[in-house]
Amino acid sequence: MPITMPKIEVTFVQQAVSLIARSARGVAVLIVRDDTDKGFTHKQYADLASAQADKALYTADNYNAICDLLAAAPYQAHVFRLDTAGTLADTLAEIARTVKTGWLAVAGQSAEDGTALAAWVKTQAAGGKSYKCIVHNVTPLPDDMHVVNFVNESVTFADERGAQQGVTYLPSLLSILAVCNVERGCTNYHCSNLAAVQEVADNDAAVGAGKFILFNDEDGAVRIGQGINSMTTTDGKTRTEDMQFIETVEAMDLMRDDITSTFRREYLGNYRNTRDNQMMFIAAINASYFRQLAQENILDPDHANAARIDVDAQRAAWVASGKAEAADWDEDKVKASPFKRTVYLAGDVKILGSMTDLIFPITMV
Repeated sequence: MPITMPKIEVTFVQQAVSLIARSARGVAVLIVRDDTDKGFTHKQYADLASAQADKALYTADNYNAICDLLAAAPYQAHVFRLDTAGTLADTLAEIARTVKTGWLAVAGQSAEDGTALAAWVKTQAAGGKSYKCIVHNVTPLPDDMHVVNFVNESVTFADERGAQQGVTYLPSLLSILAVCNVERGCTNYHCSNLAAVQEVADNDAAVGAGKFILFNDEDGAVRIGQGINSMTTTDGKTRTEDMQFIETVEAMDLMRDDITSTFRREYLGNYRNTRDNQMMFIAAINASYFRQLAQENILDPDHANAARIDVDAQRAAWVASGKAEAADWDEDKVKASPFKRTVYLAGDVKILGSMTDLIFPITMV
């Protein structure tokens, strides 16, 4: 086996999850194309007042977009500026160096920028980075659990802006999605800064096709139809129907990020690879982390959320290394025989979803 950098691979399969300590979420990253002031590339705003002090740095449209970004008060709000003729890839590289996770969108997004952003997020996800993005009407459909494809053609703001193209609502949705994170689903979320939205021709068909939509409810409020991402291709294992919901992917990413950072910080290189040390790590996951997530209704408290040594994977590693007799080891022997420098864990968790449907037959007597 060739020597490589230490690998921390936390794979989410519906029935096999490896996870530790809760991280702060709610990071929103807005990219603006703006030549008004080229003296900076990155600003972080704590609140609307701090953005108002920088109003002169942006065009009117970009300033409005930043105010929309801050409206829902995300945990962190980042603005990255690039020249109007600049390359989005350069800004995305800077984001990767500066912000380790979060939701992304491009203000006034063009079709090219939307496609490029979706492709970058997909690439980052393949490398274990939990960026997510919301794009406007990207074709072909991104078909990815980390990309949300918003498609309404126009919206009507409740302020003096009035009717605008749908793309102008991306900063608001970016803020909403960042704030909802793992705390609540965004289905039926009231978009209070809108007076109306131009609905799609068929709401159910759009949602079924992986399109994120807004609708006008019976009371005249504009709401999010379903909190879904753009993934439509499922395999029942690594791409399940549950993973089509934003809140499920948020919880998955939360757990992957937490366990990875905790393992890297506390365990990587600090402990010998023995069963006792593996069990110490597993005990921390089960007693501290899973229990905390269950108490916060991210995991189902009535489910036996638990991590364990992955006996099958560890046995297979020994067999593949040339130790054929490992195929006949009993389970305890496998657990007592950690494979070289690798920790093989598996687990079982149940991520809770929000209430969205009501089935309530009433029998009259």
